[in-house]
Amino acid sequence: MKTDSIVAEVRHQRQSVLMSYDGDFERMSHDVMLRQWSSGHRVVSRGKKTAQQNVAPNAYPLHRQA
Repeated sequence: MKTDSIVAEVRHQRQSVLMSYDGDFERMSHDVMLRQWSSGHRVVSRGKKTAQQNVAPNAYPLHRQA
């Protein structure tokens, strides 16, 4: 498989950020959420989707655009 330099850079940066939290993913996630909520920007919260009756559990109603 060919090595993609962009993917390699993203992985390197992701690892660097995680290591800045001593490898603690939970601590990093908590910090990100705190910064997100305290930023003053609107945080989008998507409502829970409801499944259709008599169809696969991963199928959801289609919404037609007017």
